[in-house]
Amino acid sequence: MGLLKPVLALSAFTALAHAATHELIVGTFGTNFLYTLEFDDEALTLNLAANTSVPAASSWIALSHDKKNLYGTSFTATTPQFVGYTLANATGITHDNTVAAGGNCTGRAIFVLADPNPPYAVYGSLFGGTAGCGGVMSVEEGVLTDSVQNYTYFSTSGVHGTALSPDSKFLYSADDSGNTLWTHSVDSTTGALTYVANLTAPSTGADPRHVAVHPGGQYLYVVHEGSSELGQYTVDSQTGIPSYDSVYPLKKSNESAENFWADEVALSFSGSYLWATNRARNTNANGGLGYISAFELDDSGAILKQNFLLSTTSSGGSANSVAPCTFSDRFVALTDSDTGFVEIWELAEDGQSASVVAHLDLADGGCCANAVWYS
Repeated sequence: MGLLKPVLALSAFTALAHAATHELIVGTFGTNFLYTLEFDDEALTLNLAANTSVPAASSWIALSHDKKNLYGTSFTATTPQFVGYTLANATGITHDNTVAAGGNCTGRAIFVLADPNPPYAVYGSLFGGTAGCGGVMSVEEGVLTDSVQNYTYFSTSGVHGTALSPDSKFLYSADDSGNTLWTHSVDSTTGALTYVANLTAPSTGADPRHVAVHPGGQYLYVVHEGSSELGQYTVDSQTGIPSYDSVYPLKKSNESAENFWADEVALSFSGSYLWATNRARNTNANGGLGYISAFELDDSGAILKQNFLLSTTSSGGSANSVAPCTFSDRFVALTDSDTGFVEIWELAEDGQSASVVAHLDLADGGCCANAVWYS
């Protein structure tokens, strides 16, 4: 067993034996565009391939399991709505449908998640206003079709991110406004949800924002926006319910959490590393810069150590969203909405550091929200 982790890490880094150009799609907070970028993993260049006009700005986008469809939030709509697109390729993006979340909640659409397993339902989250609801939407051959369920959290909730268990039996919701982590079971036929449990965050004002689940299913990770921490949770294999385990800092010990608002958590290609980011609220926070961090995991997904905590090149604005590539542990994309750019960061081969290797400005006044790797 002692040799397994080095072999995994080596295979993840050597997955780039044949250099290629990879495509990413990027959403925006305030302008109706989707950007397609090309990253050359040999020349380490990042270029704009297409700027597609679309009906809605999307604070979050998600690819379908087969990458033939893309789903997004209609972030600036007055009622909670979600948009669906068909992808002929990374630049051939066609709008199919816009679906209302349903129910009586008035929060704006903030996050969207596509189930990689049948029936491939799409889950939408709301934030702000009266956002104590979530929406389940159906698809037909990947096309977003209808709202099949509107379910409720607390009346004071505002769920900012969700994640599915590896077998799609459970949906976990990070309730930023309600300071709670929710567990729902998933109907394997319809995708509809049934309440299972809710767990109050480990401290007042921790404010769970985004959540990720290890492929092994034993561990779950939550970014606590308010306390600028990353929480590790152990998942009960029978009930699917997580319990709080430990926490790691996403800021330096002498800094105030009030000057930051932690953002994202995401697993690397092989599941050997966990990435997390923090954003600066003001110039009192790390000179106005956010943070990016990587954690080393054991084979089960337990955090072994925090490898580094590095300053990002900007505050991140509303973003600083990190998106690990889908072909290697080597690269992650990082978005910024303060000035509007996307960067590619490269993880050192020993995993103990990372650095920016490519940068592309997209200063349109609304870019950039999150990025997804199409290829």
